[in-house]
Amino acid sequence: MGLGEEGLFLDLKAGGAAAEGIEKLFPPPSYFVAYVDGAGIPDKAALMPALAAAFRFPSYFGKNWDALLDCLRSLPGEIPAKGYVLAVRNSGSFLSSSPKDLEDFADVAGEARVFLLEKFKAPFTVALL
Repeated sequence: MGLGEEGLFLDLKAGGAAAEGIEKLFPPPSYFVAYVDGAGIPDKAALMPALAAAFRFPSYFGKNWDALLDCLRSLPGEIPAKGYVLAVRNSGSFLSSSPKDLEDFADVAGEARVFLLEKFKAPFTVALL
């Protein structure tokens, strides 16, 4: 997954890092870590509700790429933290049935990362477990 903004994806699969290891790298409450199961997210249709639940997006979340970008950019106002992590369990299956959705997600997440770093000095990282 070399897509998206540099530093966006952190591949922890090779090191055998478990979800517990995430909390050592990104200790709460400084960091907000949202967990999703990549095995249940083969495409955009499954991605949007999973992210909405994990990041506690508002009920009016539009479940499209623009709405996702807006909600990710708004995270500091909703969930104050030093940084944000999307931890993807079973990441080998994450968006596996749609390379286009993976590319679009990486673009949106990369844009959100740049915005959060520039405006709030808060990194956004996708950790692949």
